[in-house]
Amino acid sequence: MSFGRIEIKYADGKTVTIELTKRQMAVGRASDVEVPVNDGQVSRRHALLLCGPEGVRIVDAGSVNGTFLGQSRLPAQQPVPLTDGAVLRLGTTQLKFLAGAGEPDEAPLPSVRPDRAEHETAIKPPAPAVSPSVGATDTRPPAPANPPPAFGSPPPPAAPAAETSAAGPRPTPPGVPTDRSTYLKFRPALYSADDFLGRFLLIFESILGPIERTVDNLPFYFDAQMTPPEVLPWLASWLGLVLDERWPEARRRELIRAAVELYQWRGTRRGLTEFLRLYTGVTPDIIESDPRRQTVTADEAFRFVVRLRVPNPASLDRAVIEAIIDSEKPAHAGYTLEIGSS
Repeated sequence: MSFGRIEIKYADGKTVTIELTKRQMAVGRASDVEVPVNDGQVSRRHALLLCGPEGVRIVDAGSVNGTFLGQSRLPAQQPVPLTDGAVLRLGTTQLKFLAGAGEPDEAPLPSVRPDRAEHETAIKPPAPAVSPSVGATDTRPPAPANPPPAFGSPPPPAAPAAETSAAGPRPTPPGVPTDRSTYLKFRPALYSADDFLGRFLLIFESILGPIERTVDNLPFYFDAQMTPPEVLPWLASWLGLVLDERWPEARRRELIRAAVELYQWRGTRRGLTEFLRLYTGVTPDIIESDPRRQTVTADEAFRFVVRLRVPNPASLDRAVIEAIIDSEKPAHAGYTLEIGSS
């Protein structure tokens, strides 16, 4: 799946294009980032690209020289959405974002099945050989391409087996080079140009590289705005929350961020108002009966009305709203829910 691409234009005019194929892609000068920018004014881990169905967002990771969108410097550790054609500036380098369709990249189907073409080639009879001297047809069978070894001779060497798995060839992890390992820079200068050692260390870098990037990006997993969607239930469990999958992803992220404050106001009018605002996007009207009235009955004294006015009432899930009220109201109180158009 491609979420778009980033065109990197350096000060000398050189241009590099990188496809955005992962949910999180680090940008910086380090050798193990997904979007490398070879600029001395760019931090090793300068920024982070967050890709998802809602679009692509850029997060400045507290860089020294900052990340600029147009003439504005982006605030650190805050996601900023990117529009198609947006131009970012990191040091002296420009990064242009080009939005993608967000659909899986599928190769076009060939007009002829490869296996059938190979089969037809294999069974096609060879053309008869013509003798160059008299022009007569040579009816002798063609010699085999791989003749068997003579009796007593050693067997031919076996062809090297390709590194494959049940799903096909093993792909190189993102950010890991394919020619020589970057671990050579940690070796003594005597071995820094050794070709064999550079290829040998690729074995360890392909295993340790993804682990190192996960550890480096660990703080982002604890941020509700930047953690991957599949980590949201785990992050919510730290706060004692059970996320309702019927909530939109953006609302669930906001709920996790506000959970600590909401716990302080649970069972109060303020807590219920804020909880409903997080889900619906509008501030509800909560009407309680005045206990000072002489005509208030026992039922009215412990009952309130929740009134929601939204542009499209059909877009709200009434069952979810009732579940929110049941969990946030006092246990002894009843309520009436009214949903109307604004």
